Amino acid sequence: MRIVWADEALDDLEEIVAYHYAESGPRTAEAVERRIVEQIEGLPPFPERIRKSDRIPGARELVINRLPYIAFVKLRSDEIVVLNVVHTARKFPA
Repeated sequence: MRIVWADEALDDLEEIVAYHYAESGPRTAEAVERRIVEQIEGLPPFPERIRKSDRIPGARELVINRLPYIAFVKLRSDEIVVLNVVHTARKFPA
């Protein structure tokens, strides 16, 4: 099962990394990015283990461990599509 990042999710990740870079420096930004990407890449082979989303029909929500972010993903037969990565304090979708 392959992982596909939607453009919005890539934009979200870029904004998250830029924020942490500006606030805490490059090491923190890299660590945050690595944690988010590793947890998403760890979904196969059991992506069904994450909860169904009440916010986005047909999607699932992966709470990023030890960070205040949620990755919204959609499961397809042969791929996992990362839709968005958002801060838990953000009202999403708007």
